[in-house]
Amino acid sequence: TLCCTMENQQEADRRLPALLALPALHKEIICEPLLSDIHFHGRLAPCIEGLTAGGESGSDARPCDFSWILHLREQCREAGVPFHFKQTGARLIKDGRLYRIQRRHQHLQAKKANLDL
Repeated sequence: TLCCTMENQQEADRRLPALLALPALHKEIICEPLLSDIHFHGRLAPCIEGLTAGGESGSDARPCDFSWILHLREQCREAGVPFHFKQTGARLIKDGRLYRIQRRHQHLQAKKANLDL
C-alpha cells in the first residue's frame, strides 16, 4: 500500500494528483498532523482505499479542529472510503473550545469518538 501525507489544503492540492497518477494498486491518505480543513472535491473514489486522520502531538503541537475531522469523515462516507480517526493530538478545538490532551489519552479519546468507518 502506498500512503501519502496531506496535512492541509495546499499539500492536498499538490500531492493528491501525484498520488492518483501513480500506477500503485493500493493507495491511502494520511491527514496527520491535520492542520487545516481539507476538501478533496470528490476525488477520493475509486482509487483511495483508506484515509487516516489525527492531530499533532508534542509540547509545540499545533491545534486540530474537530470539525476538520468530521468533514474528512463525511467526505469518506460519501465516497465509500474507510476512515480512521487515529488520535486527537495535544491541542484539539471542539465547539470553539481548546482542549489540551495528554499524550497517553490521545488515541483513547479518538477511539471514544467512534468515528471510524
